[in-house]
Amino acid sequence: MNELDRRGSRIFGREQGEVAWPSGVYNPERWLKRNDPERYERELAEQTDAQRVIVEWAERYGLRQAKMACCPGWLTRKVSRRCMIDRCTALGGGAYDHQWLEHGVGWVLDGQPVALTSAAYGIRDEYRARFEWWVNEDPRLAVVLGGQGWYGLGSTQVLMWRTDVIEVIEPAPESVRALGYQQY
Repeated sequence: MNELDRRGSRIFGREQGEVAWPSGVYNPERWLKRNDPERYERELAEQTDAQRVIVEWAERYGLRQAKMACCPGWLTRKVSRRCMIDRCTALGGGAYDHQWLEHGVGWVLDGQPVALTSAAYGIRDEYRARFEWWVNEDPRLAVVLGGQGWYGLGSTQVLMWRTDVIEVIEPAPESVRALGYQQY
């Protein structure tokens, strides 16, 4: 296991002996190494860059991935536990937040919900209205939009966090992949 995998394991845990990387930063499929070694090496370099960006960002704030994260309602809780389906705005109850929460990752600090990140494909006016609604609903929440962060593929990083836990969080920097390398 390399150093990046060790660091990633502390943040994301492990599944079936591998780092449980979130959507967008998985390692390339092993069969690709045999079938198309050039593509495998290119994807491996791109994914390694994206993994480095997400790990360094999480380490900067002392964050760990929260497996129970679902929506901004989860973020307002004292402890990390999934919302009831009829109250979750990402999983069904109202369904107002599911679109901007594409490729979402929930983050905890010492077990307490602290942030949600996502990779939305464009920021529509209704998303902005929804961010404003949440900030007005709970003044502890803040939202910032960043570049493509670790996800890439033309997405915009959305970061919603609890200012009573961490006063300021900046979006992750652009990864090399997000700067225009071709994805397949």
